[in-house]
Amino acid sequence: MLASEHRTSRVAARCLSWTVALQALVANGGAWAAQQLDVRDGDTAIARISQRDQTRIRVDRARITDVLGDIYDAQRNPAGRIVLVKDDQDGEVYVRPVTQVSPGDGAAPVLPGSPQVPVKLDIKSDRGTFALLLQPMDVPGDTLILRPAGPPPIKPNAEAAARYKGAAHVRAIKALTLAMANPDLASEVPPQWLPGGGEELVLWNEARFVLKARHVATGMVGEVYELINVSGQRMVIDERELFDKGVLSVALRRLVLAPGESTPVWVIRQAQAGQ
Repeated sequence: MLASEHRTSRVAARCLSWTVALQALVANGGAWAAQQLDVRDGDTAIARISQRDQTRIRVDRARITDVLGDIYDAQRNPAGRIVLVKDDQDGEVYVRPVTQVSPGDGAAPVLPGSPQVPVKLDIKSDRGTFALLLQPMDVPGDTLILRPAGPPPIKPNAEAAARYKGAAHVRAIKALTLAMANPDLASEVPPQWLPGGGEELVLWNEARFVLKARHVATGMVGEVYELINVSGQRMVIDERELFDKGVLSVALRRLVLAPGESTPVWVIRQAQAGQ
């Protein structure tokens, strides 16, 4: 016997052994409930799929990121044996063997032979890469759930991360406000004083509002103003009246001013591009 015949015989025997094992698996399956398959990264597991319907494949507590194997593609792999549909939103995939079609309709061709030979796919996920040997069978489509060995990877809690980011942001705003109020604390964000005593802005008829200095920090700009009551009446200030687009914080030393009195105002804005 020639060496090539020996190789052909070994391949045929291997395919037959896989087919027998898969048929035994199907025979013991009973009702066609979802298949739960224990898998391990680097190992090969066997399972059945419907030869006429889609079979849904998902990984327990993980997302499927890619599938490698003999995937049908009209341009790149027209002889592919598996039609694949990805559900990127849920991290799942749907597979179906190529089926008999009428000539000329552009669909995938049918594989010769019955029953169809097993198809090997590599399922890549957040919890590892799992090799599957799938045997097409004359059964309804169902769901194949892969259960990787070991605990799922620990991912940062999005809510906790958001809280931490929010808390850090609040601390940075408070630190900049204290630095503007106390020059001894402003060594890292020194003031940039405006020339000529500052820039007067129109606020209310009863007040003068003068921008005195700026403090530039990471992602924020602090502005120091002087608010002067130029009316003949007592002035009660509501901090909310000083909020505008991009303002993160407003603080005043005094909220009530008698005629002629003044107070510093510390405003923190979100930094714009280039600041």
